[in-house]
Amino acid sequence: MKTKEVTQLLKTLGWHTYTDEVGDKFSLFHLPDRVVDLGYGIRKYGREQQLEADVTASTEASCGCKAIDPGHRRYAPLVRRRRGLCYQVPAITEEHVRRASDESIAWAQAQDLDKALRDHAALPTNAPGARPIWHLAALALLGDVAKLKFYQASFEAGDRLGFVNYVTKDYIDRTVSFAERLAARG
Repeated sequence: MKTKEVTQLLKTLGWHTYTDEVGDKFSLFHLPDRVVDLGYGIRKYGREQQLEADVTASTEASCGCKAIDPGHRRYAPLVRRRRGLCYQVPAITEEHVRRASDESIAWAQAQDLDKALRDHAALPTNAPGARPIWHLAALALLGDVAKLKFYQASFEAGDRLGFVNYVTKDYIDRTVSFAERLAARG
């Protein structure tokens, strides 16, 4: 099987597929209360084929990262599977893809996304990588407008609170605005 065939099969199984800006393949599966995101690919591994897939789970609400950082992917993963799926066999078949789909959905359904959201909100402001965006989005989603306004006032006073350099006052302002919009919806 080739990656293109995996993509077509995932579509028939109800996944929505897309390719990111660097050509990596992804599929989203929408459950009533969460979104499963599957990054996948097939490669030759010696005489065998290998289907690799990274799995994350998020919610429709976790699109807050996009509101804060317009360059961010639509769904920020609340939970990432520590070890992705990997099938290494002489030939990847439809059954392997179906099993990867079923296993990914089952894993996502078993995750405590509320706890993951609270964990992101508890991250320190000096967390590395993309975590500061997740931290800000989690605070907004949890309705902690007071803490976000404290961040905003600190940035205005010149205190970056240890945030990584790419988090600018504009990020904080967009987060406060996003949180206030959510609070107004009740």
